[in-house]
Amino acid sequence: METKLLKLHELSVKSEEALLLRGVSLTLDEGELVALTGPSGCGKTTLLRTVAGLIDPAAGRVSFRGRHPRDHGWPVFRRQVTFVSQSPVMLEATVQENLARPFTYRSTAHGRFPEQRAGQLLDELGLGRERLDQQARSLSVGQQLRVSFIRAVLLEPAVLLLDEPASALDEESAGLLRRSLEREVASRGLSSLLVTHDRSEASQWCHRRFDLRSFAIAGRGAGGANG
Repeated sequence: METKLLKLHELSVKSEEALLLRGVSLTLDEGELVALTGPSGCGKTTLLRTVAGLIDPAAGRVSFRGRHPRDHGWPVFRRQVTFVSQSPVMLEATVQENLARPFTYRSTAHGRFPEQRAGQLLDELGLGRERLDQQARSLSVGQQLRVSFIRAVLLEPAVLLLDEPASALDEESAGLLRRSLEREVASRGLSSLLVTHDRSEASQWCHRRFDLRSFAIAGRGAGGANG
C-alpha cells in the first residue's frame, strides 16, 4: 500500500523542447519540508511546475496519495498540491477579492471565504488586516508574494510547492513567512517542496535538502530562467 504523500518516479522535465532534468525520484511525507537545490537554470522551477500539473513531464510520473493526479481530477489535485510562483499574479482587485477568488471555484470544497483567518495571516506576515481593502497590484512584489502565500494556505492544501519564497523579502519578512509555514506544518501536517538557491536558507527552512545537480542535463544549469 502506498504510504507516501507525494512521489516523483523517474521524472524528467523539459522547457519547450530542451530537456532540463532526467530521472528525478523523490518522496515527500506528511509534515515534511524538502528543499530543492541546484545550479541556476538547471530546472528547479520547471520541476515544481511539472509536479503541479502545469507542464507535462517528458518522462516518468507523479503520484499523490498513491494515485495519478488525473485519478483525483486535476482541479482537486491542484487544490491539494498548490504551486506558489516566485512571480506573484494579482487580479486587478482588492487584496480581499484576490484571496477570496479561489473560493468561488467549483473545485473548492471549503465553502465560504474565511475572512477572519485571512486577516490573522495578514497580521502574522507583517502586512496587517487593513490591507484587505487595498488594491493588490499597488503592493510591492514582496507584499504580493506574501499575499500569494496566504491565498494558497487558506485553501488548506496537503502540499505547497514554493518557488524561491523568500527571494523578494527582507530578513524580517522572510522570518515571518518561515514561521507561518512552520505553524502550518505543526498544526495540520502541511508538506512542502521548496526551491531555493541558498543552502543556508534550505537548512533553516527545511528538514532535508534534495540536490538536483546529478539529474541536470550536461551543459544546462549555467544560467537562464528555468530555475
